[in-house]
Order: sequence, then structure tokens, then C-alpha cells
Amino acid sequence: MDKLIGMPAWVNAVRQDPKVGHGSCSVIDECYTDDELRSALIEANIKGKIESVRWARKTERLYREREREIRADIF
Repeated sequence: MDKLIGMPAWVNAVRQDPKVGHGSCSVIDECYTDDELRSALIEANIKGKIESVRWARKTERLYREREREIRADIF
């Protein structure tokens, strides 16, 4: 996959990750624009590639856990 021109390497690392990146149907892939992702990583004080992918995977996990809790409460 091509790198996003003008985006920091740590944003590109997330977008290229098979679990949370482009085409993964993750919350990060579907709901965060590149600028929103960059802002979220800056807010979390993350700038490294590995850290950014860890953050994205953890964020995805938290969304999935919250979804399971909501479904459990409904049914």
C-alpha cells in the first residue's frame, strides 16, 4: 500500500496494519479520518510507529469490548 503523502510515518504505520488499517473494517479504519487519527495520536503523545499501532489495536479492542457489553445488556 502506498504511503499517505504528507502524513507522519506513525499514521502510515496504522493505516498499513492488517488488523486496524485500510480494509480491516476496524473502528480506526472506518471512523477516523487521517487528520483525526493524527490528532488522536498527538493527543495520546504517541509518535513512534510501533506505539501508534499498539494504540490503534488497543483502541479497537476497547471499542469491541464496549460493543459486547452493550449487546449483553440489551439481550
